[in-house]
Amino acid sequence: MAGIVFICNANMCRSPIAEGIMKKKCVENGLSCLHVASMGIHAEEGNCATEFAIAVCREQSIDIEQHSSRPLIPDELKMSHLIFVMEPVQINFIDLFFPQVSDRLFMLGAWPDRKGKKATIPDPVGRPINAYRKTFQLLQQHIDNLLPELIQRYRDH
Repeated sequence: MAGIVFICNANMCRSPIAEGIMKKKCVENGLSCLHVASMGIHAEEGNCATEFAIAVCREQSIDIEQHSSRPLIPDELKMSHLIFVMEPVQINFIDLFFPQVSDRLFMLGAWPDRKGKKATIPDPVGRPINAYRKTFQLLQQHIDNLLPELIQRYRDH
């Protein structure tokens, strides 16, 4: 089974939202062979997604209420086909500690390139719900950009 992992800092805002969006897109586009997950480079095990992350997903009929944060899991990273991060510091962190996955590591906002100056997806933590809505829209836009390639590679036959 192919795997996609979304990574942010605490695995409570951006990456759970991205995971929820991607799971919905997989259902809508016949990509049941894709395993979608999320993690955080500084995540503690077992935290819920933030209240606003849950709320903005709910507004789009995506349920992340059962989300439980996870730190980076080396074996899962090594088995993943694509790993997407939200900002350059996360690329640098993973390159340093997991160089064996560098060939599968991308900034979501720069896809299909590995890096891009304006590719950062800002962290909405501590900000009002409208910041979360903006983050949701950015994540959805970038996931929509990578969807054609995923459909071509992994669509159920």
